[in-house]
Amino acid sequence: MESITKSDWDRTASEYSELPRDGPLLIPCMRLLESMHSTLSFGSATTIIDIGGGPGTAVNLLIDNYGYEIPPQAQVIATDYSPAMVKATQSRIETEKTSDKKNATCWGQVQAMTVDAQDLSAFPSNSASHLMGSLVYFMLPDPPKGLQEAFRVLGAGGVFACTSWSQVQWMEFLNQAVQEVRRATGSELHSVDMRSVLKHWGDTAGVKEELESAGFRHVRSEYIEFDWHVEDPRAFALTICKSPNPGTQMVLGDLSDDKLDCVIEHYERILKEHGNVCKGVAVLGIGTK
Repeated sequence: MESITKSDWDRTASEYSELPRDGPLLIPCMRLLESMHSTLSFGSATTIIDIGGGPGTAVNLLIDNYGYEIPPQAQVIATDYSPAMVKATQSRIETEKTSDKKNATCWGQVQAMTVDAQDLSAFPSNSASHLMGSLVYFMLPDPPKGLQEAFRVLGAGGVFACTSWSQVQWMEFLNQAVQEVRRATGSELHSVDMRSVLKHWGDTAGVKEELESAGFRHVRSEYIEFDWHVEDPRAFALTICKSPNPGTQMVLGDLSDDKLDCVIEHYERILKEHGNVCKGVAVLGIGTK
């Protein structure tokens, strides 16, 4: 993951902003928030920090589901490495805090900041009651450094939680489709082994070990499984195969446009062979300081 840059994530900011605010991809984040709240109520929050939050998805779920619990004096800080993601979050803040939705006033407590997960020097030690990272720590060039910084910033008794992927079947389908097209056209094979990318972040024991090594106490981990039922296989294939997401671009490699069209056809066929369902499995890790 070391080759992924800020500009790579900048290019995908608009796509992430348009993702539905419900649906299967949000299940791991919802479970993360539920586990944090049951460990240390958001009603006792002083500062909640979201690390690598993209366009504010986790904060949106937090406020929609727990905004009534968050004290009016508490800070909610949404951070990301990508300036474009932070800009999208800021736009969401301005829209939501003037809406007539429930908990809208909570958005006035939200601040968006450009922050590297591996360098939280913008935050004092022991300053956060809740700190989270949804699908981010396993992608860092130096995950232990990111976890150590999270531990430093978290206050005594505070709660930390993160999620990572164990199985991403929609990406497995993409990898399969790409290899089929490369073989059929005599192109050099370019396979991405998702297990080698995820490493031990893909299992509960590995995630538990990472958090404990950073100093977190009472660590527990669990799998979060869900099925993504696809209503329109063609549209889904187009979305996945043409996504600017860095992971997608890693799998596609240097494929030409005409070969990409073939990949889309193969992807649609593979998806149909699996009943238009993609399986997702995430790993949740949670601990306290």
